[in-house]
Amino acid sequence: MNKGLTTFRAFAFFAVFLDHILWRGAGYLGVQAFFVLSGFLLTPILLDMKTSLDTRNFFLHFYGRRTLRIFPLYFFYLALVTSLAFLFMYKGYAGISSVDRFLNQLPWSATFTYDFFHATTYFRHTNLVTHFWSLAVEEQFYLIWPVAIFLIPARHFKLFLILISAAGLLSRLSLALISFYHVVPILNPNTDLIIYVLPFSHVDAFAIGGLFALYGKSRSSLAVWVSILLVIAIGLTSSWFATGRIDWLDLGYPPFMRDSYKYIWGYTLVNLMFAYILVNVRDRKFMPAIFENSVLNYLGKISYGMYVYHFGILWLIGWNSISRIVMALAATIAISVISYELMEKRFINLKDRYFSRTSKNDVIIRNG
Repeated sequence: MNKGLTTFRAFAFFAVFLDHILWRGAGYLGVQAFFVLSGFLLTPILLDMKTSLDTRNFFLHFYGRRTLRIFPLYFFYLALVTSLAFLFMYKGYAGISSVDRFLNQLPWSATFTYDFFHATTYFRHTNLVTHFWSLAVEEQFYLIWPVAIFLIPARHFKLFLILISAAGLLSRLSLALISFYHVVPILNPNTDLIIYVLPFSHVDAFAIGGLFALYGKSRSSLAVWVSILLVIAIGLTSSWFATGRIDWLDLGYPPFMRDSYKYIWGYTLVNLMFAYILVNVRDRKFMPAIFENSVLNYLGKISYGMYVYHFGILWLIGWNSISRIVMALAATIAISVISYELMEKRFINLKDRYFSRTSKNDVIIRNG
């Protein structure tokens, strides 16, 4: 995998980590960056698999590869926390709200439907599992995107990606209207929240990622910085007109795009910015010395583990002081290294063995 794109994962994680210790600012957009990156990476891969594998193996190999990458760590974490939760109860520590909520919400997290639960009035926050709403969105994307790519003819694929990119705006507008008029009573009354966590809101993130991966052109580092500053300027200006103030920490995009109806149009703008950054990172036009740094690249490799573990570690250690934040981050990195080296890597190495992206005939031809 491209080193710069792997490092991009690390920056996306650190943005999320920052968001979870500040509970304000633009750090939550790190999740958005992950969504765009998923579309950016997987769309070309799926198109290559479509041309080199028959129908059965196209789906079998894609889902097999995703299962080996996502499931082992995810279900290990759920099993570990479930065991600790029952141990707490056995030792007489019942009544810890985060633990109780984790057990109550386990069916949603175990079935990758936590995003739908998160959007309801029944949702209650717990550091042990709440962040898994985004993994649910990713898994739902993995279910639908291969089917779409398989069915859409190559000559129509660019148009398809453009239409899906536009559909993100329409989807968020529809959700906003559903929220305004209380069409679904069990939905959370906060329009910005339900738009943020429901998967329909992010179809354009994946589509824009794929569109730029296939058809985007890199320019220069200066062009990337201009695009970033332009997006920030639009955000800050719209926030000023809507609220009469500016919070520099949120860069004009407060959680969760709550002012200026940004929860309808703001995500599209941010998705385009991330996709443009990714094209230039891939082509080594944007800060290659940083994005190809070996330490950051390794952190990108273990970023999935850092994302899974970090919220629970923050809950255990706390983040009410700089020392505790540093301890939590260090513990997150250390545990993720152990997890990656001793468990995740073993399953990653099985992907090409059992679920290659190409047919055996392609391998024979390429090898001579």
